[in-house]
Formats: sequence, structure tokens, C-alpha cells
Amino acid sequence: MVEIREVTNQQEWDNVAKSVTPTSVLQSWHWGDFQESLGRKVWKLGIYDNDILTGVALTQKIPTRLRTHLYVSNGPAILRQDMLKYFPSFIDYLKKLGTEENVEFIRMDPVYEDSQELYNELKSLKLVRAKTFTQSENKWLLDVTQDEESILANMEKSTRYEIRRSAKEGVVVYSSTDLKDYDKFEKLFLETAKRQNFITHPLEYYKKQFEILTKYDMYKIFWAEKDGHILAAALISFFGDSASYLHAASESNREVNKLFAPPAVVWAAIREAKLRGMKYFDFWGIALTDDPKHPWAGFTRFKKGFGGFLYRIVRAHDIPLSPKYPLIALLDATRDHWGLAYSKLLKVLKK
Repeated sequence: MVEIREVTNQQEWDNVAKSVTPTSVLQSWHWGDFQESLGRKVWKLGIYDNDILTGVALTQKIPTRLRTHLYVSNGPAILRQDMLKYFPSFIDYLKKLGTEENVEFIRMDPVYEDSQELYNELKSLKLVRAKTFTQSENKWLLDVTQDEESILANMEKSTRYEIRRSAKEGVVVYSSTDLKDYDKFEKLFLETAKRQNFITHPLEYYKKQFEILTKYDMYKIFWAEKDGHILAAALISFFGDSASYLHAASESNREVNKLFAPPAVVWAAIREAKLRGMKYFDFWGIALTDDPKHPWAGFTRFKKGFGGFLYRIVRAHDIPLSPKYPLIALLDATRDHWGLAYSKLLKVLKK
């Protein structure tokens, strides 16, 4: 008998969450703790088969004045081959929960590799393909089970050169889990966001993420400096078989760019992932096009320079619960045309 109920054992939860590969820190027990620290309502739901935990679903309520929904971020964590067995009971449970919580819809985006067969199966479960992605659906992964020389050999020649040149220029990379070192990231991150014109979460989001996940050796800041001057930084998570390149920042001017600090930071993080026995370094999302005019062209080229492969995740799917859902879907569908203004609007409405 399949039963959905809340899980109370952290180790049992994480063991199941880690069984789905590539693993996502967004389905870890302590990511739920982080979300709760932001004031969000969180459910740590387990899918039990004859009292054996077979899947987990970290579910959170995302409220705004414009829309409110339940979100299973990079989940549920259920083995792909068990999806049709367990999804029907899970969906029924979510519908009841969503109705009780008075939400417009429920969204989920499991880390299953995209395929027409998978799309057809999700459609058969009456799930509606979302008009846009929420998490990155075009992941760039690097296999870090290779030895370091092989990883370097498989990089783009320019990336390999930049890593070695950075060391020759006297750039040193450090890492830390100490909260006092978090400030090295925040100031640089704000400068980067302003320069690149992207919308950030409230600063509390990044600080709490660091504060909570570092307690469990799941998170580190890496930064590069020369002569005491910080040039680049990144926040990296470690969970299951994957290290994830979640947030990054850097200075940018003609002289600083010659020091190649960002690739030095990433290389240090890759080496850390190897030391931890991980399988993948997850660069998160990239653009699918090589068009130099694409807004993601710069960081796509940067990430792909380290070698690796594309892993396409199925588009997020929704369970509509309100007559307002078609309007919500329309807003999502047009976000590419006015996304920056839309993001600013959502940010205001969350206050």
C-alpha cells in the first residue's frame, strides 16, 4: 500500500534523496530547514510503500500577491523507473494539500532526463507542461571521477591556460565555511548584479543559505585574491553525488580580467568535489545556442570551457487548482519578452 506522510528522520530522508542522480541539493533535508528560516511553509513529504520510504518531496508554499503555489523544487526525488507507480498517489495528496492551502496551482520539476516518452507519461497523469522553466533545465555537468590531468586535458585550451596563468600571476584561492568570510561574497555579488543587470534574491536569502548549510558541511565559499584584494568568489553546495555552482561573483575591468580569477575559483571547487568523492560538478544552467548575442552567451562559454556534457531535464509540470491558472500560464509564457520587468514586479509583490 502506498502512503504519503511527513518524514521525521533526516538521515532516512537524505539517503533516499541521494538515490536519484544527479542529486539536487534542493531536495535535501537541510534545504528545507533553509526555506523554513525564510519564513516559508515547508512539508517534508515521504512516499511510503508498505511502510518503506521510496521517495521524498520537499514541498514549499510560495506566496505572492499575484499568485500562490506549492512547489516541489527539483523533485519529487523518486527513481525514474518508479514514477508511474508512485506519482498518482503523490499527485492526489498534493491536490488535497493545495486545496487546503488555497493555492492556484502546484509545480514540480524532477531531475529526470527529458524525453518524449517521459512527457507522454506526465501528460497521462493529467500534469500540465509549464510555460517556462523554474530551475535550470539545460544543465552542464562535468564528470569529476576522472583524474585531474584528464579533466584538464578535456577542457578548452583557453580555460586550461587561464587556470595556469592565474596561478603564475599570483592569484591564490581560499575556501571557508566561516560566516565571517561570507561578506567576501556579498559585496562582490552586488557589484556583479549591478554590472550584469540581473535580479537578485533579498540578501538575507544568500546569507541564511550559507549560515544553515555550512553547519552540515554542505556548503562553502571559494574566493580568489591577489595581494589581499578579492577578485572573484563563488558559493558551492555539496550533496549526494553532486557539487553545484549556485552563485558566483567577480570584479571586471581590463587589468583584473588579465588575472583570470573566476576559472581559478571554479577549478578549486572542482578539486574539492573530487576530494569529497563526488561524481558530478553541476554548473547549473546554460544556453542551448552558441549565438554570441544571447544574454547567457558569456557564462555559457565560461562553463562549457571546463569540459562536460549537456543534461536536459524535463520541463516543470503543473497541477492547476484555480480558474486563475490560465492567466498565470499566460504571464509565464510571455516572460521572455518582458522578464526583467516581470521579475521586478514579483519582487515588489512579495514584500
